[in-house]
Amino acid sequence: MMPKLNFTKKWLLQHGLLWLLLILLCAIFQWSGFVTELRYDRQLIASGQWYRMISANFVHLNNSHLLMNALGVVLVMAFFSGHLKKMQWIGLIVISSLFVTIGLTLFNPEIHRYVGLSGVLHGLFIAGAMTEIKRFPLSGWLLLVVLVGKLAWEQLVGAMPGSESMINGRVVVDSHLYGAIAGAVFSGLYWVKKRAI
Repeated sequence: MMPKLNFTKKWLLQHGLLWLLLILLCAIFQWSGFVTELRYDRQLIASGQWYRMISANFVHLNNSHLLMNALGVVLVMAFFSGHLKKMQWIGLIVISSLFVTIGLTLFNPEIHRYVGLSGVLHGLFIAGAMTEIKRFPLSGWLLLVVLVGKLAWEQLVGAMPGSESMINGRVVVDSHLYGAIAGAVFSGLYWVKKRAI
């Protein structure tokens, strides 16, 4: 059985506001010209600009990149927003942001600059799929298999066909992996906590 989508005013206020604010935050950062000041920059982070470990995830290469990630946020909102509480989603966004940038710092010394929400989105999608399994097992497992397949493709072959031309830049596929790991860790801990109660 697939989840029912019901975009009423009450639903948007209850579940959609967080996601719409996330899109708005990314748009404001992008259109205000703060990309250079907020992006992941290995050298500047090493010199003490730690805020970039979070902020890099909320700025983008260009408007096409922003639009693609905004559509990803809308999908998370539509299918999963009711699965966790708002503060849990916010916590997951922060944790995924840190997993992405710490992962890049530790394991990808060749990456000197990075921007984009896609790593975080992979964390949100993995967490969404894992919580979906509890409510709608068939769609949850199917989505999880598709996501794991996508991550495997990216690790073995590279970016999905057409994705780099759509954003007119390089896709850092390892950021997707690090974000997905964050989502899986978060969901695993959430399940353990739920069973302990």
